[in-house]
Amino acid sequence: MLCLLAAVLTSSAQEAKAETKPTQSTTVESTTPPYHSLKQLKEWINQEKQRARARVEALEQSGVVLDPKHRHKLEEGPEYLEALWDYLYVRAYPNDSVDWLAYLRAAEQRDLMAGAFVPAAGAQWEFVGPRNATPPYRTYFGTASVAGRVNAVAYDPVNSNVYYAGAPQGGVWKTTDGGATWQPLTDYWQFLQVACIAVHPTDPNVVYVGTGDFQGWMRPFSQGVMRSTDGGQTWQSLGATQFGNRCVSDIIIDPENPNIITVCTAWGPYQSVAGNLWRSTNGGDAWTQVSNISAIWSDLAVSARDPATGRRYYYAVGHGSPGRLLRSSNRGQTWTTLTPPFSASNQSSLRVATSPNDPNRVYLMSGADQQVWVSNDTGNTWTPMNPTVDGGFYQAWYDATMHISTDGAGNDVLYLGLVDVAQWTQAFGWRSIGLGFTNQANIHVDIHSMAINPRNPNELLIGTDGGVYRLTYTPSTGAVNITGLNATLGITQLYWAAFHPTDPNRMMGGAQDNATPRANGNLSSWRCIVGGDGAYCAYNPTNPSVQYASYQGLHIYRTANNWSSAELIGPDYGSDRVAFIAPLTVHPAQPNWMLAGTNYLYLWNETTRTWTNRLGGQSLTNGRLRAIAGAPSNANVIYTGGDDGQLWMTTNAGNSWRPINANLPNRAIMDIAVHPTNPYKVYVALGGTGTPHVYRCDNTLANPVQWVNISGSGITGLPDVHTNTVALDPTAPDLVIYVGNDVGFFYTVDGGATWRNGTQPRGLPNVQVNTVRVVPATGYLMAATYGRGIWRIQLPLTPTGDVNGDGCVDDSDLLLVLFQFGSTNAQADLNRDGIVDDADLLLVLFNFGSGC
Repeated sequence: MLCLLAAVLTSSAQEAKAETKPTQSTTVESTTPPYHSLKQLKEWINQEKQRARARVEALEQSGVVLDPKHRHKLEEGPEYLEALWDYLYVRAYPNDSVDWLAYLRAAEQRDLMAGAFVPAAGAQWEFVGPRNATPPYRTYFGTASVAGRVNAVAYDPVNSNVYYAGAPQGGVWKTTDGGATWQPLTDYWQFLQVACIAVHPTDPNVVYVGTGDFQGWMRPFSQGVMRSTDGGQTWQSLGATQFGNRCVSDIIIDPENPNIITVCTAWGPYQSVAGNLWRSTNGGDAWTQVSNISAIWSDLAVSARDPATGRRYYYAVGHGSPGRLLRSSNRGQTWTTLTPPFSASNQSSLRVATSPNDPNRVYLMSGADQQVWVSNDTGNTWTPMNPTVDGGFYQAWYDATMHISTDGAGNDVLYLGLVDVAQWTQAFGWRSIGLGFTNQANIHVDIHSMAINPRNPNELLIGTDGGVYRLTYTPSTGAVNITGLNATLGITQLYWAAFHPTDPNRMMGGAQDNATPRANGNLSSWRCIVGGDGAYCAYNPTNPSVQYASYQGLHIYRTANNWSSAELIGPDYGSDRVAFIAPLTVHPAQPNWMLAGTNYLYLWNETTRTWTNRLGGQSLTNGRLRAIAGAPSNANVIYTGGDDGQLWMTTNAGNSWRPINANLPNRAIMDIAVHPTNPYKVYVALGGTGTPHVYRCDNTLANPVQWVNISGSGITGLPDVHTNTVALDPTAPDLVIYVGNDVGFFYTVDGGATWRNGTQPRGLPNVQVNTVRVVPATGYLMAATYGRGIWRIQLPLTPTGDVNGDGCVDDSDLLLVLFQFGSTNAQADLNRDGIVDDADLLLVLFNFGSGC
């Protein structure tokens, strides 16, 4: 068990003499893991892999018998880090770190675009799922439906049926019926990252939200503290500028004086700049920095009230080298540095919690030391508790939360969330209560947050990679019951999605740590297939019972009977380089060809059930492939894009290749769209920042190939931010183009001269969009988001006859047709017959007033 690896630490620490004084200068600590540098992060991942292997060997040498799934989970400890590196790499390339400040500028531009063009009428986005997504198997997932990662949970202090949940890119959600249904409250926020939630102890209408994705390390910027005074209907941003857009990792509200708010901040958009402790005495209207010690502050706690003195102790812990442990005896005005029991080495997973029974008792957790300590004298001396259950300390830099309740008889009950959920009580000692590593799992693993019910200490909410769960504990018997609350929580983080060619209610998408959720005709009931981190997937367009799905590392499953059964068909990639989420697609002109990419291209022939490996023997990138596209009008034409900016094409089904990325900016190629009737006219979406992001080539056979920037400029140009996906409208592929990027969805009706924000103005949350695809037979444009599930919108986005695309068929459209009458101008050629004539004029007249 894990305790065999943990050092038994029995230090007795003395309180430091000096009390820190708040100043404006800060001492910046070097922190681990190396969040900003991709090179250093890769080195740290390799170290974690070595530690994982050593951990497994030590356990097995000690006589512990690991079942295969448990062994795999331990060996894959750094898996989330690999996903993180994969995510960051394409956004940083060709640099070593992401320019996060570009994201702030991009979101500001997106919102200005919304003000510049608001459609008078027309189609709106509709959320379609996943809903009620049953897991693929019990181990790691539990039995209840899954949704997505939840960083924060909180109870309403008055109404027992009201809870709040916060997601890493899904915003704040509220339930008023005990988790049966959930409603999003914040889809219009500039960013939807949530790290923590605190509710006023006596006024349930006052809610504070710490923004940023502290737990996941993605999107380190934040909007400060968001405050609502009406139960989440409206919000005000507080402290963002003072906090330097750093993640707000925790918030505590003083129980006796709720106007006193203390927050801690962690990493932000600036390299090598850590966070601070801040305090407000007027409910967040103004803030004062209350410590001159900077760290990656991770957790705050407030003690029970001493009945004799009325005093409460505040505690704060922060990551770094060294880690930090601070205490305040005056409700956060000043802080004393304590000498902690944890090791002096880099600390990347510290948590602190206090006893509800004893104002002098405090608990401390260090993932690096694989230990929990208890102090009965306000943190002056410590005793190790030596956890004897394998809760998953090895991943505590991602999964870590600790809370203390009471059994009603004056005894503490400790809940420790790591990969699994562990509990400690006097009666039962340490034990796993989530059983996450077993085939009896009753909760999705990877625990990020907890909240104790203020009215019932034996009930708590738990936020995991799968969503929100409610736990009830019966102290007299030790019984634990866990219920999933995720059926309507729409926060799934989709890497990619695929859509049935004719049925609008059938689709699937690869999800972060939630397999591949799939709807098979009923959008109210989904089922997850394959497992792991779901990845790319595809339908055969002529025989949609044949489908493909994959999980991380391009492990591909195939079904020929709509997933009644499936087989693993992935070839042996040998020494190829494979992206964590690697591309696959079905060739639109040859549906029996499924194409999959490493740094080479592989072809699965559905007719012969065989692979052709490494088409043409040509390595197509010095990195990893990120995009594959076949020409809809020519089966021999295929394009690939790499994360090092290389773009290749073949005109003979892969027998030979030529690079065509000359004159393109050196950025990751994230997606490729091929004209429906011209196999040599293509569009590409580029990642990273600091460059235009959508380019068109009218003839890829030319030598040299010429690329045209169609990203627009100024307020009507595409925001400069990592762009994930591009799709052409088949009814007007030269004019109407759809794009999804890290701040939303955008479209053009004039071939890229100007762009419109189709996110909030058309009802889509301000969320990262990873896939956009037109499904002609259903009439829908589909979008898969990384944090708010899958959405669809009926096409066209503008009414018939709306020449200028402003959402209203009016005099300006009539004049455009008249002025361009007899020309071949594509914009006014509404029926796409090649000339502006009477037929186009009649379309305007017959639809005059539509959308106005």
